[in-house]
Amino acid sequence: MRTWQLNGYSIKELNIEDRPVPKINNKNDVIIKMQSASLNFRDLIMIDGGYGPTGGNIPFVPISDGAGVVTEIGDSVSKFSKGDIVTIPFFKDWDSGDIKQNTYLSALGGLENGVMQEYIAYSENKIVKSPNKWSCNEASTLPCAALTAWRTIVTEGKVNNKSIVLVQGLGGVSIFAIQIAKLFNAQVIATTSSDERVNLAKKFGADYVINYNKDKEWWKKVQDITDRKGVDIVVEVGGGETLEQSIKSSKVGAVIGIIGVLSGGNANLPIGRVIYKASRLIGITCGNQEELISMVDKFNESNVRPIIDSTFSFANLPEALKYMKTGKHLGKIVIDFDMV
Repeated sequence: MRTWQLNGYSIKELNIEDRPVPKINNKNDVIIKMQSASLNFRDLIMIDGGYGPTGGNIPFVPISDGAGVVTEIGDSVSKFSKGDIVTIPFFKDWDSGDIKQNTYLSALGGLENGVMQEYIAYSENKIVKSPNKWSCNEASTLPCAALTAWRTIVTEGKVNNKSIVLVQGLGGVSIFAIQIAKLFNAQVIATTSSDERVNLAKKFGADYVINYNKDKEWWKKVQDITDRKGVDIVVEVGGGETLEQSIKSSKVGAVIGIIGVLSGGNANLPIGRVIYKASRLIGITCGNQEELISMVDKFNESNVRPIIDSTFSFANLPEALKYMKTGKHLGKIVIDFDMV
């Protein structure tokens, strides 16, 4: 079977290898024919060696997020049938509760081989059925982007119909964050980089949108919108250059989910304001399998669908990664294994 393998820390070191198709070795195993994968910035960091040997031992199969179809089942499998579309959680061994130190050892696309292989053998207890009527391309966006947004807003933020949620940008996590917040009838304020994207953010469900290139001190606009009360939840993806404004935008006791560091990994933190506001700054590292199942159940009650920017073939994985590096995408970049 075709398998992408990283032989050195660079996109140039990606090669397609031929590996044997896995077999069922346990009565609770299933064989999944992988159909799709979706890219996250973490995949780029991993491939470029940003995490070093602690991220993954060369060689390994890259990319954490994917979906496929169950083609074989073990004798004791009861949760899935042939033909089911399933996705694999980002962390193989994070079933429920809070993350533990050893959880990181089970992240796919690094220390655990990722999804860029045509077949995978997996325990039925470690996979999740995709939302009803979602394609494999759509389901591949769930494990990292969607679940990161869910954990921030639902698990940590305890979102409800009185919540005000601030979402930065229109990347994969941010678009899901807008959609998830609206599932709970929360009010959403989004920030983005252009008037064109202002209109898109509103299309995705944002109630208010701020062009941060026009309003450099956008936290003041947030305070105006909220009648000086501030927001309950912040989906913080910018990092160094945005965290202070996120804190200024928030109300007392707000949850600030720190997800990304797109503008830098170091920030000048207004510690006095954090203390006064009793701000809860929480690092978000995806989510667990129990949360993934809850999210899928909620999606099945709604019309939520991922926003897919572009689709590349299996053979064009390097081109897809290079495109992600440009930062020009809006929503998710997907790899379709059957695309020619």
